[in-house]
Parts: sequence; C-alpha cells; structure tokens
Amino acid sequence: MQKKIAAVHDISGFGRCSLTTAIAVLSACGHQCCPVPSAVLSAHTAYEGITYRDLTEDLPAYVHSFETLGLRFDAIYSGYLSSGRQIEQVVRLAENCAAERCITLIDPVMGDNGKPYTVAQNASFIGDMRELCRHADVITPNTTEVAMLLGENPRSFSEDRAGIENAMRRLAALGPRDIIVTGLHENGRIGAAYFCAATDQSGFCFAGEVPAYFPGTGDLFASVLLGVLLRDGQSLQSSTCQAVEFIHDCAQYTLEQGTPPIDGVQFECLLDHLIKQ
Repeated sequence: MQKKIAAVHDISGFGRCSLTTAIAVLSACGHQCCPVPSAVLSAHTAYEGITYRDLTEDLPAYVHSFETLGLRFDAIYSGYLSSGRQIEQVVRLAENCAAERCITLIDPVMGDNGKPYTVAQNASFIGDMRELCRHADVITPNTTEVAMLLGENPRSFSEDRAGIENAMRRLAALGPRDIIVTGLHENGRIGAAYFCAATDQSGFCFAGEVPAYFPGTGDLFASVLLGVLLRDGQSLQSSTCQAVEFIHDCAQYTLEQGTPPIDGVQFECLLDHLIKQ
C-alpha cells in the first residue's frame, strides 16, 4: 500500500528547498506527502527582502486535527523548526499518529558551514533538538549540526573518517537507530556517512563534487533518503548512496543549465530517476 508521510517543515514560495522539495520528491517515490508547515516564506532565507510568517500558534490545532481524523503515518519527517514549541508538536505526531513500523526521520536544521542559524544560537533550542533526536529512528545532520548536537565547536570539527565514525557512535547514544552525516568532503568528492546502531555497520558514499554551492540540498537529500528507505527491501547503505548520487546528478545538471545557484538545484527534470528506481 502507498506510504503516508507527515512532513513538518517550512515552505518557501521561491527557491528549491523544504516542503517544495519534499512534496515533489516523496511523490515521485510513490508516497503521499502530507505537509505540516512550520513557517511560510516568500523565498528561502538566502534571498534578501523576503517575507516570513511563523506558524507555531497554528501547529497544535493542526496536529490535533490529524489526531481527530485518526491518521496514521508510515513516516514522520521534520526539517526546519523555529522553537521548542514546534519540536513538541513533532514529538506529539510521533507519539499519537505513527503507524506500525513508522520511521521518524529528523533533519536537525540548526546550521551549516561551521555557523549556527539564528534559531539555534541559544543552548535551549539545541537541547530541545537533542531531545527530539531521542525520538528519531533516523537523523541526518550535516557536520555543523553534528558538532552542535555533541556540544562541540562547529568550526573545529574534524571530517576525517575516524572522527566521523566516532561522532556517529556518540550520536547513536542519544537514541536514534540510524545516523547519516551529510556534506562530507574527501579528495574532491562530496558525500555522506552512515551508521546503523542495531547492526553496528557503517560506511561512506561519495560522488564527484560540483564547483558551486546550492542552498536546499540538505532538504533534497533527506527527502530522497526517506523516499527510498520507505520502499521495501532498501537498506540504509543503498538509500544513502542513492541520495548522494541523486544530489550529484541534480547539481551537475543545474551547473550545465547555467541557472543561479541560489535558486537551488534543478531536480524537477531528474525526478524520473526516482520513479524508475
């Protein structure tokens, strides 16, 4: 049967990221994506002069409506959250609206490139996010977020393989079963590492690095990863590597098209790759 995902994330009118990406990707993978918007923006935050409306006050009634309808989701997926109050609603969804064998995937959106986002510039929010990760089956932090979750300085975090392996095991101690660390750089390649606490298996997936920075690739990676994981018979390794390869293909295609990197990667014309898989 078709899988249903409750996706708690912001939505931007322009710029490929967050719910705009998740809905398209998860649909291409054959699943039903049910958006739970945490904020509405005219464009993503790399642009100037945007509008932003926080939806914290709306979320409790929104989630209550799902509960009243008796909805049960095969996955709970959270991305950008603006406060501890929003984090509480993700936990509420996971506790009251999860189907049997539900996958809870938390992308702990708190920073990138060694810098915390504004929302995560206080210890309270980081602590709330760390607590949310205890409820997760899968977390997908980048290296900046790994350091923040572990209480370390993001600017001095080491990306060598031994250090990443150690960090993933420490993150597993917080509670999540599977850890995927994104945005790793190695010998002109970019990719991700994965660790399954249940089997004690880990590994790395890399693809060629494209010489441009595209906002929103973290959202795209998490969406592809979840979409593939929800397909029967897909392993953590296979799902991680497919997500890495898809991001690379989209980035390379976008570079060839010559559109502004700030607009994000052109994944739309490559969604058939996910459908065929």
